Amino acid sequence: MKMDIKEAEEYLNGIPRFSKKTTMENERKILELLGNPQQGQRFVHVAGTNGKGSVCAFLSRILLETGHHVGTFTSPHLVKITERFLIDGKQVSDQVFLDAFHRVLALCRTHEEIVHPSYFEFLFLIGMLIFKEAGVDVTVLEVGLGGRLDATNVIEEPKVCVIASISLDHTEILGDTIPQIAGEKAGIIKPGCPVVYDGTDPEAAAVIERTAKERGARSVPVRPEDFEITGRDQAGISFRLKEGALAGRKLRLPFVADYQAMNASLALKAAGILRERLHEETDWESHFSSALLHTSWPGRMEPVLPGVYMDGAHNDDGIRAFLETARRIPCEGKKYLLFSAVSDKDYRTMVREICREGDFAGFVLTQIDSYRALPLEKLREAFDGETDKPVYTFDEVREALSFVREKKGAEDLVFIAGSLYLAGSVKALLG
Repeated sequence: MKMDIKEAEEYLNGIPRFSKKTTMENERKILELLGNPQQGQRFVHVAGTNGKGSVCAFLSRILLETGHHVGTFTSPHLVKITERFLIDGKQVSDQVFLDAFHRVLALCRTHEEIVHPSYFEFLFLIGMLIFKEAGVDVTVLEVGLGGRLDATNVIEEPKVCVIASISLDHTEILGDTIPQIAGEKAGIIKPGCPVVYDGTDPEAAAVIERTAKERGARSVPVRPEDFEITGRDQAGISFRLKEGALAGRKLRLPFVADYQAMNASLALKAAGILRERLHEETDWESHFSSALLHTSWPGRMEPVLPGVYMDGAHNDDGIRAFLETARRIPCEGKKYLLFSAVSDKDYRTMVREICREGDFAGFVLTQIDSYRALPLEKLREAFDGETDKPVYTFDEVREALSFVREKKGAEDLVFIAGSLYLAGSVKALLG
């Protein structure tokens, strides 16, 4: 019996109850049974702790504006599961998703020799079928977690790899030091495949450089001194590169966060290498400015209403970058924060950073609708221990959003952060 989109999503959400991450061998076996849809696809593989989704968005838009048919696989989704599968920047239809879903499901039910894939593995398999069927020119593939053991790392010959910013996150899985986590991220580097990486952290850079050298891969760092921010306002930032074909040209991003200049620079560098490896002689550079300006990446310091910004920051480094951006946005009135978190994050450190480094006049707390949700009483306790500013609590996101919108004055700003689940709930409420 065929499922509809709601039933399929419920099935996928139930997978963690009976299936954990499997092995690369199991994944390859399923792909073989599916006809190896990954073979023949040309991939850009993107890893990192923070920023990898933005890099994927920039690269996908660059490819689209240079005349390519582009598939993009990212995670997580904010509102609807089909957000993870983009063809030329647009979500695939429910029917396209369901056709691929049922093909994978049929194998899981009829082949006893395979282990049922995990949630993310199942989605990756669906993506490989979707992009193969669509006949895309290039697939931009975002790593789910880590890199070395990630489901996406089953691909064998990407055209270029990108490793965005690396920081401490998922330490229980990836390790509790920067070099350990960098080692996991660097696991996507394949022999002879160029890797472009964020060279800000010297410990992470050393691991990536060493791994690339061991695998005979060209390594290309992008460092903060390679570009400069030239302007910012409530709608975005401007920056310029200091070297290369675009050196000196003013580039504009529709994002207010300074860190997006690094993500855009990584994408531009990777695009240049990708063009070489695709052996294309067409002019790409003339499209770069327009591509950056028209890139969309929901939930990343996104203006969702006048004076209301939503950001998916959900770990220590993400919160620090969020706070730095929030401070720089001009505000004639007060700033308020709507916040929630999941229980498996270091929420106390995030709350401490917010209360000590943020300039918020008050905090609105809520509990997200997820099995991973941090109980509201624990969140309230963490804020009470760090601030004497007003703290308001609401059991439901809808109530919290309504309250903060009513409280906001004409000159005030509201920020929403702490969890991508929260960002998704807000997006759904706003339609």
